Amino acid sequence: IINTLEDAIASTYHPRGYSGDDLNIATLAYRLGGCQLVYAFSHHLGLPSLHILQAYCTFMSIMPTIGPIAASQLDMNINTLILTPLGSVVVPRCGHSLMMDEIALEERASHYRASNTVIGLCHSHSHLVDPTLHMYNSALHIAEKLADGTVHLGKEMSVMAVGAFGDDEIFPIFGAPTCKCEDSDTMVAIFTLTRDRWRATGAEECLGLIFSVATDGDLTHRAAGHHMFFKSELSLTSRLYGTLSHMPGLNLATGDDEITLDFDYKHIFKCQSFFNCCT
Repeated sequence: IINTLEDAIASTYHPRGYSGDDLNIATLAYRLGGCQLVYAFSHHLGLPSLHILQAYCTFMSIMPTIGPIAASQLDMNINTLILTPLGSVVVPRCGHSLMMDEIALEERASHYRASNTVIGLCHSHSHLVDPTLHMYNSALHIAEKLADGTVHLGKEMSVMAVGAFGDDEIFPIFGAPTCKCEDSDTMVAIFTLTRDRWRATGAEECLGLIFSVATDGDLTHRAAGHHMFFKSELSLTSRLYGTLSHMPGLNLATGDDEITLDFDYKHIFKCQSFFNCCT
């Protein structure tokens, strides 16, 4: 501390405070350009350095989906990103929502050093090729399969996240490159696997039940959601029936364990605006 004070007096140390905007800009620079861009911005624009970002911000490291979406990947992400950080905190049990959407993805294959595999291949067809780089011919084999259309590069990233009702923080539990060829049966399998792993990892017991599954406007997501969560009307013996049955126009259709289906409302508003314009 004394050395730092002496440096400040000698004008060789210039303490500065950073606002929330400074941290957000530096985080964006890190996401877009990595450590080198953050270093350049820190030295030339006076933005926070990577060391300061790590001190003030929480960085999540999600295990990428290599091959088909598997239970082991979901288990690792749920434990690493949710259960372990919250293990030392008393968290009241409450309802949670599973949310799925797609984000833009640069169509390219990359080397994942942790497992010496190729990532960026679509999860629907990546089982047709061995993504592990055993030798140089392994890379050539993957390139050949990409060229002949056996496997594809992901056009988008399908992301599943979970969030608690009443809390703005969400936690991603898998991200899988997609070539947009999934059908509703595939999506039913993904929804079912995610719901089951939430229970199997102990997250349901520690944090709370899944109350709803929310999707975007994708047709396959909606079809899968209707298949799973429009199975039956809310039971007369349900604790919710006495309240919800008196709300005219409310949809009482649910799936197993009274899980309901939800949509991103901006897609519903866009559909309504489209039909209003047509009429």
